[in-house]
Amino acid sequence: MKLVWLLYQQRQRSSLAPLQKKSPFSPKMTMFLVEAAKWLVSGILVVIICTRSFIMFRPSAIMAFLFFMSVSPLIGVLLESKEALQRQYHYHYVRLSGVRDDEVWRRLLKIHYAVSLLRLLPIWLPPSIGLMVMFGITGASLVWFGHTMLLLLYVTSHIVRGSTFRAMGAFSAFFFRMASLAIGYVVLAAIVPLLQLSRQAVRMYGLSLSYLVYMDGYVAHWQQLFYECMTSWGEGWSFSSTALSFIGAGFALLALICFSFTRASHSDKAAYMLYSWHQRVIESLKIRSTNNAILYKDLCLLTRQARELTKPPWSLFLPGEWFLVAGANLALLPIVHNGLIILFLFMFEMYIVMTGTLRAITDVFRDIFQFESEMERLTVFRLLSPPPLVPLIEAKWTLLERLGVYPCMTAVGLLLLEYIGLLGMSGGLWAAMGAVVMMPAYSLVVKRILRTDYEVFCLVLASGEQAALTSPRDYAGYMVIAAGNHSFHRLLIYITVFSSLLSAFFMLLKGWSWACYSVLFVLMLYLVLWNSSQYARRT
Repeated sequence: MKLVWLLYQQRQRSSLAPLQKKSPFSPKMTMFLVEAAKWLVSGILVVIICTRSFIMFRPSAIMAFLFFMSVSPLIGVLLESKEALQRQYHYHYVRLSGVRDDEVWRRLLKIHYAVSLLRLLPIWLPPSIGLMVMFGITGASLVWFGHTMLLLLYVTSHIVRGSTFRAMGAFSAFFFRMASLAIGYVVLAAIVPLLQLSRQAVRMYGLSLSYLVYMDGYVAHWQQLFYECMTSWGEGWSFSSTALSFIGAGFALLALICFSFTRASHSDKAAYMLYSWHQRVIESLKIRSTNNAILYKDLCLLTRQARELTKPPWSLFLPGEWFLVAGANLALLPIVHNGLIILFLFMFEMYIVMTGTLRAITDVFRDIFQFESEMERLTVFRLLSPPPLVPLIEAKWTLLERLGVYPCMTAVGLLLLEYIGLLGMSGGLWAAMGAVVMMPAYSLVVKRILRTDYEVFCLVLASGEQAALTSPRDYAGYMVIAAGNHSFHRLLIYITVFSSLLSAFFMLLKGWSWACYSVLFVLMLYLVLWNSSQYARRT
């Protein structure tokens, strides 16, 4: 803290140096007068907005304006270049201390953010106080949400600058996920009012002709409800203090996790450090010291590829499926009051999130998990009699299972935080119970994801074809084999979604009957996953 304060004073003096030459006061007095002027102007502006704007604007507009004033001063901190920070904090001098470059750079980023908070305090603090005074706990939660979001953006921006992937790729990944979040919310926001009307009609008339007459008469009413939901969402659940607090906590947690990903340089000649979870996976598998030579080969390939990821690391922890599910929950969970429905929803969504996370990992490390490195060595495999197919797939299973633990835990944990934020601790307990039930499915999901690529590789290996294929997915019949392998899984997902909506619309399931439905879903899911994972020894 003392270092932060000293650097803050130094930055203030350097910024006031041109003014000091013309000022008749001492440096300390000049700094005091400038800071006092900032506080005075900012405070007066906030007071004017808080006391006069109720006459001209709605409360939501005032809230949005004060929120913008409280976070906008820190936007410039996100845009400062690496070169400017290195000059300001004498990075090239400090790195001579012998500490690794990445550690020095991370310390510099922490200090810079703290110094920036102090320098901009007169600008962002008065609007934040005004937001809390006018809107109470909701305003405080909004301030917390805004600043944790900025912290996450700050960390993410420096991850991008110190990585080998391009900024356009990071932006497209972020845009795709935000689009998934919006699609999930909009679709469920359109369904939820109709769902509430249908359940109300079933309670009044049952499943009869009167139900159809009631629903027909209230179509216009449903359209009005949907319009109000989409136009006034800013004054509803989205500004719930509990939801904002937990979402902000999720942002802060994700920023702390991602901070270890920041690197000092993105030069191709730099000696990259592995991310911590990659390092743990490699070390744990080396300690086990299996006799599987293919696993050792894949570990060496992972060590090389993990140093230069082609995609933002957060895309492995939060795939597009997570944002789609999170957007749907924002519209759906506030109307759910049955704990057993919460249990079923979390189990279903946890499975979707786990599948999406593992697929994201296989897409990044294609040489390993999509058998591209093996396709380059088809001749070597054909010379072996018999080919080591079982050790091959067991090596992939082992590596993907260990590599996906941290991303899956992070994605599921953030999903659990969303449930707690929208439903409270009781809903979070039901969701935690669902997580415990679904944990054993993780290894089965790993095996199901690798099935099609493995079977196509075995087919190409046995066919003796000499065609230059760089990946099993280039094989002409890949999509046919994939459709056959995933047919029961897709059928289960479609039937589950359709039957869940049907039961919710017409109240076919009530109370504890949802427990039987959840048990049936889990049994069918485990049966399908087990059947999809029993393929290695049949090849």
